[in-house]
Amino acid sequence: MDTTRFRTKTEIRERDNGHLDNIWEIAMDIGYSSVKLFSPNIVASFPSYARKVESDFKFAGEAPKNSILYRDDTSGQMWLVGQVAQDTIAYGDTTDSESALYSRERYNSDMFLVIARAGLGLAMQSNRFGSPDGKPVFLQTGLPEKYMRDTKEITEALSGMHKFSLLLGSGVWKHYTVDLSPSSIAVLSQPRGTLFSVCTDRNGHFRSDARDYLQSSVIIFDAGFGTLDLFPITSGAVGHGETYPDLGMRQVLSETSELIRDKYDTDIPVPSMQKYLETGNVIYFDRKNFKSREYPFDALLQQACEHVCNEAVTRMANALPLIDYRKIVVTGGTGEAWYDMIKNKLVDLPTLSVVPGNMNDDLPFIYANVRGYYYYRFNKLAAQEK
Repeated sequence: MDTTRFRTKTEIRERDNGHLDNIWEIAMDIGYSSVKLFSPNIVASFPSYARKVESDFKFAGEAPKNSILYRDDTSGQMWLVGQVAQDTIAYGDTTDSESALYSRERYNSDMFLVIARAGLGLAMQSNRFGSPDGKPVFLQTGLPEKYMRDTKEITEALSGMHKFSLLLGSGVWKHYTVDLSPSSIAVLSQPRGTLFSVCTDRNGHFRSDARDYLQSSVIIFDAGFGTLDLFPITSGAVGHGETYPDLGMRQVLSETSELIRDKYDTDIPVPSMQKYLETGNVIYFDRKNFKSREYPFDALLQQACEHVCNEAVTRMANALPLIDYRKIVVTGGTGEAWYDMIKNKLVDLPTLSVVPGNMNDDLPFIYANVRGYYYYRFNKLAAQEK
């Protein structure tokens, strides 16, 4: 198994996603694992992690290409954001607890504000496909269906005057001032985002087969980092869904961590796991004899992945009458890792088609929700302009 497939990475893709004349739309999915972004001229993502650094922080040599430095222009506090921040977590470091990083009540934390602002800045880059200069910002984000009652909290956390600067790689500092009123922020349920994404083509227009999804019986199988969310949709109406906090990639990595501990006597907490996924190896350190040994853990990751995936499919079958549905749309980063396993598990259900969440684009599964957010709001804003 290629463990690097499970590493949450930083990427920025310049491309034309469609633009409006009088507004700069940003769609942002602030997940537990990564922040995903769509704007008129970019698609981007980076790990949902940041660490405070000193105000005079500098890289010893050339800055990594995927590094993101954030500075609060009011307090002067600096943070290292994303993948490079994860790489600074030292062996055995338990500074960041899992409960703090993965709790629903994270909206008021300093780290949440930092990664959200970093997302805003990345989505406001100027390039050959457009510029946000002089345009007000409209932010579309989303929440799991069961967490939509948190709409007020996330709106309050994201609204207000944001003054900050970003330094990307070896570039130069760029200042941003973004004023977001509550009325310029909208929250959409994640399954509706996925549904809208599979119904729209590369230009955000409805596909000819959109009716098959909007009027059929569909299950959205959204396997992310923190949770597995199951949502039945019938004739475009989202039914009573299920959210399982023990069936996402966090659980896979947690079980992998336990297997590593049992086999190699090495403790790798989930927040520290990301950088080890880059190599696929863990290091055992014999403190008494000052010796170290390196061990591969890809087989252990595969074992945990298959176990949690099988449990996820079993719970779906127990929660929903699968024979009543015609399509299951698999989305989320964990869903991408599980896609072939899910298809194999359901191969003897010929009336149920397993559909990838990225079916209308060349983007990874992780962008399905945010892509749907963007084109959902894009079409609404375009109708208002007419």
